[in-house]
Amino acid sequence: MSDELPVAFKTLRTTRWHMTREIEELSVEQMLVIPEGREDNIIWNVGHLLCSLSRLTYVFSGFPLPIPEEYLGIYGKGTSAAAWEGTPDVDKTLELFNGMPDRIEADYKAGRFQVYKPLSLGPNTIESVEEAVAFHCFHEGLHIGMIITLKELLGLPTRG
Repeated sequence: MSDELPVAFKTLRTTRWHMTREIEELSVEQMLVIPEGREDNIIWNVGHLLCSLSRLTYVFSGFPLPIPEEYLGIYGKGTSAAAWEGTPDVDKTLELFNGMPDRIEADYKAGRFQVYKPLSLGPNTIESVEEAVAFHCFHEGLHIGMIITLKELLGLPTRG
């Protein structure tokens, strides 16, 4: 398999760079604040993207979820930070989030993503891990915007 990665993987690195710029100087406390009128916080958005990318790449390729299963109940689709009964491990969430692109790229280069269970999203179907990563970049871009909005609501400077 070639060492060259599809453009979707390069785009993931670009969206992740933008995301990292928005969150890198935040404290754990700032990431956990839920602004009035909202159901989410900054770390929920980060964890949600971790869950989404993990499911889109690994689970739909027939592999086990590469993150703790309980993350789906904390950050998965349909969850909210406002419903948390405790505080998630922010540092561990960030560690997994930051490491996921490297892990996916290494597994892709090793030829692990040969099978993909198609996933219908709106009018289109994701049919490969490359398409899943491309879709995720759009999804991550949406959540970068949400994080910028949360930072503005908290009176924090944005980099966007």
